[in-house]
Amino acid sequence: MYGSFLAAWTKLRRPALLWGTYAATAAVTALVTTLTFVFADDAAVTDGPPRPGGGATIESLSQASGLLAGLSSAVSLFGIIALCVAAAAFAGEYTTGTLRNMLVRQPHRGRWLTGTWAAIVTFTVGSVLVATVVAAGVASALAAGQGVDTSTWFTADGLGDSLRTVGEVALATAGYATLGSALGVLLRASIPAVAIGFGWLFLVETIISGTVDGSARWLPGQLLSAIASNGTAEVTLTAALVTAAGYLLASAGAAATSFVRRDVTA
Repeated sequence: MYGSFLAAWTKLRRPALLWGTYAATAAVTALVTTLTFVFADDAAVTDGPPRPGGGATIESLSQASGLLAGLSSAVSLFGIIALCVAAAAFAGEYTTGTLRNMLVRQPHRGRWLTGTWAAIVTFTVGSVLVATVVAAGVASALAAGQGVDTSTWFTADGLGDSLRTVGEVALATAGYATLGSALGVLLRASIPAVAIGFGWLFLVETIISGTVDGSARWLPGQLLSAIASNGTAEVTLTAALVTAAGYLLASAGAAATSFVRRDVTA
């Protein structure tokens, strides 16, 4: 399994993919964090259309968890990146015909699948760590100009909240990568896997959750976003973790079963 992990990382660390993905993640984080602080109000906006930055207030940003407010707000965009990278990585092995060569070197399919998945997850978690540094830097630069009190950010409670936020965002991003991996294995083609994953998680789910009350507690993409936000008004963190884990185990089990039993013909 470790050999498969290293082999997958050999592909993932190609400069165009590695630096391109991490640069995109950093740019998204900088943009979302900037919007979060620039559009922060003295009081929450309870009516009207959604505002850039998620409706954060100066009071909420001045709390211990305010340092990485932009990081948790950008988790859906991280999810898009993680899902696309994961789906393309697995499906690409089929479309390029390299999977047969991989299985000659590692005939135990379960070990190859697990090692490759672990490499993709660590790759996406690495992008979260890059985003964390960017979010903290942008927030620190903008706080004074927006009247945000940063005295609680670097206390023991503040650092604890920041570590919790990083862990939750990394966990949610790993969940998106797992779903993308499952789609890549099941569909065996990058474009359908990315299109279906993106279309369902970020378009269909957004429509359903916005029109059907209580539906967010059952939708996988909404659950992963809730995990990154330490729970929401509709679903608690514990409920989100349990339900999302069920979806991830089911999708991973289906992908593993398909991968082990289906013939590799190309």
